[in-house]
Amino acid sequence: MDRRVEKTRKAIIEALSTLMSKKEYQSITVADIIKKANVGRSTFYENFLNKDEVFDEILNNLIYHVFDEIEHKDGHVFQNNLKGEITHMYIHIRDNEGKAKTFLLGKSADIFYDRMGEKVARICDEKLKVSEKLPPELTHSHISSTFSDILKYWSDNKFADTPEQVASYFMLLADEILDT
Repeated sequence: MDRRVEKTRKAIIEALSTLMSKKEYQSITVADIIKKANVGRSTFYENFLNKDEVFDEILNNLIYHVFDEIEHKDGHVFQNNLKGEITHMYIHIRDNEGKAKTFLLGKSADIFYDRMGEKVARICDEKLKVSEKLPPELTHSHISSTFSDILKYWSDNKFADTPEQVASYFMLLADEILDT
């Protein structure tokens, strides 16, 4: 990638990151991002389709490579089971605490929690126990909410627990519906 293009994309990503720490995601406009990044409208649209695409890029840079490693089983070494995979996610969040805090404690935290929880739920879907008592959509939602709630708890407590501890909390809360 051309250095100028890379520099422009980085400026746009940093602008949205900064804005998200101060404003609700839904209230941020492309015009806000353009102004903060000091780029033109056409330059923005040469690099991104919309603000959602910028946000997805932020998440990719921050955390999604962890999910890709888990799904493809390459990259970092981790315990090859669900608890190991969940622990790996929390370790990466802790290791990127500075960047993560922008999203975990900022005005747009809810959208970050929702997208993270949704990704975790997709990973867990294949491990769900079949239950005639619960619809699959409800178990999927439960897993997503459980991961998000634990992430909120952890960040609210300034990452005092280890990633292994919070992964254990997740497993305890999810054990009834996961085939672990």
